Amino acid sequence: MQSPVALDAVALDAVALDAVGEPNRRLILELLHRHHESTVTELVDASGLRQPQVSKHLKVLSAASLVSVRADGRHRHYRLEARGLQAAHDWFASFEDVWQARFDALDALVAVDSPPSTNPEPDNNPQESHQ
Repeated sequence: MQSPVALDAVALDAVALDAVGEPNRRLILELLHRHHESTVTELVDASGLRQPQVSKHLKVLSAASLVSVRADGRHRHYRLEARGLQAAHDWFASFEDVWQARFDALDALVAVDSPPSTNPEPDNNPQESHQ
């Protein structure tokens, strides 16, 4: 049986990965990455989405710990949150061995298929003179 901490990490991974599975949410994350902090109005203007859509997506991203919010009077400023991003990153990184094996196989294939270099090395002898 997994410990409660491990289950929390698994649940966070699932929520974060589900949240980033939607293209408009990825767009909002990219905009927040570029601008570091944005209001809903700024995200609406930059994304071309309607305000209710942006608000809905921000709620999902916030629940997944992918964004945090800071209240400033009537405005709410959103920014990326490392905790949820780390969970998604760690999950993808767990497959690094699979990708590395594929890259190694591709390197081996390219090395076998590459013809030997036919270009001679340039002569870098500066003492050679032309008469």
